[in-house]
Amino acid sequence: MKKKLIILYMFFAIIPLVIMDAVVLGGILRTENTKTMHEMESVADAVKYTCQEEVETAARLARSIYTSRYIYNYMNREYSSPLEYYDAYRDFFDDTLINVVAGQSNVEYVIYTDNDTIVNGSQFQRIDRCKRQPWYIYTQNTGLDMGLYFFYGRNSAGTTESARRVYFIKKLDYFDHNSNSILLISLDYTKCNTLLSNMNYDMAAYVCDNDRILFSNKKDSNVAQPFRRVTELANIGYTADMQIYNQQLKIHVINNGLNRAGWLKNWGWQLIVLGLINVILPAALMLRINRIAYSYKLREQEMVLTRQHAELHALHSQINPHFLFNALESIRMHSIIKKESETAYMVEKLAKLQRQYTEWDHDNVAIKQELEFVENYLELQKYRFGDRLSYNIEADEECLEYNVPKLTLVTFVENACVHGIESKITNGWIFLRIYKKEDMLNIEVEDTGNGMPEEEATKLLDSMRNASIDMLQQKGRVGVINASLRLKMVTGNRTVFDIDSEEGIGTIVTIKIPIESLKGIV
Repeated sequence: MKKKLIILYMFFAIIPLVIMDAVVLGGILRTENTKTMHEMESVADAVKYTCQEEVETAARLARSIYTSRYIYNYMNREYSSPLEYYDAYRDFFDDTLINVVAGQSNVEYVIYTDNDTIVNGSQFQRIDRCKRQPWYIYTQNTGLDMGLYFFYGRNSAGTTESARRVYFIKKLDYFDHNSNSILLISLDYTKCNTLLSNMNYDMAAYVCDNDRILFSNKKDSNVAQPFRRVTELANIGYTADMQIYNQQLKIHVINNGLNRAGWLKNWGWQLIVLGLINVILPAALMLRINRIAYSYKLREQEMVLTRQHAELHALHSQINPHFLFNALESIRMHSIIKKESETAYMVEKLAKLQRQYTEWDHDNVAIKQELEFVENYLELQKYRFGDRLSYNIEADEECLEYNVPKLTLVTFVENACVHGIESKITNGWIFLRIYKKEDMLNIEVEDTGNGMPEEEATKLLDSMRNASIDMLQQKGRVGVINASLRLKMVTGNRTVFDIDSEEGIGTIVTIKIPIESLKGIV
């Protein structure tokens, strides 16, 4: 029984707990993953906005220059001498605020033109000065009219120090579609990187061009070092596309993994409750199982004691059963020899009945076998009382295979015979009816004897309903108490008893047993 309870404990306690833990923890992890994904999306959006705003600063300057007729006329004017150009150069910057705008935007610009009459200077240079520059070659190869170019090396001024560069390139062909003039705006790389670093996000974000890491919000981007490679990154949790002026970039956000402190802060009490359930529920169920197992063990012990009392009750008048059987067999044989067939028949019935009382191989028997005991007993009583006793046994065919405790039916029939018929002078009947009604097995033992006073019937019914081993030590109808107790035990205390008795009329004892409880009796 305990093994069965442990199996039930596994199926109805441990396995459901494991499933519940998996569901709860899975839900927590999904929630945390969703939260982390939203945070990474927010970081990527913030990085995208910052980068776009910084590039837009250069783009606004480029649009101003691109659409300026004054700048266009200045670039394409034919100058007769360097002096004339110098005077025009000085007048140009006196009349425009282009340098002021560039300074406020923290960008540097150079306009390259194919006008051979200008003198190479800081903001205006002839285009042959840039034709070997990587950015210029890139624009010619790609046919780019406007866009970004990221570069590590020396700048167009020819400095010997290499550094990371960010250029905004715009072809100046607004007034002349055949123009080869180009605007080159140099963004402050350090400023771009600083803006990203000042966002103060815990998650690392990297702006990348193909395999190159251009910017990062972490302080690991050295302007004097070549661009790092994306292959150096680990645990990329989220990637967003970013297109800025014909330049397709990607933003990679690093997943920092589980934040244990934050995780415990958010879900600590749920985990505590879950832990308590995992500890308390199995312990409570195991305690309950132990109690059930202990109760079942006590029940088995009670059944053993009850069976022993039944055996003793059956043998209380027998000193030597084997001697009795031999003596009965001798009487039967002498009766046959003397052709006293009736006496021989009754002795045979008595021997069979006594053998059933003394041979106790099984606690429970089929109803059809129990009915044989009843018939043997009633035949003996009929031999004793003659015409004073008549009986009738009716049992539905479908009820005959159900098992009941041994000698229970005989005990109730015996009680009806002794207390009902024996004290009656006139003729009497004993009826035994066994039938199935709905989900109950009904057993009725009726006698047409003298009946019982209401007080006596109530007392007997109370003894049957509350039968216990202690009652078997008392005098009185211990056989009925014994049978009632055993029926209650094997059916899990689900047997229902009732008595209907009327003085001078007779008594009916009704026993109702749930069919479901009989299926476990073997």
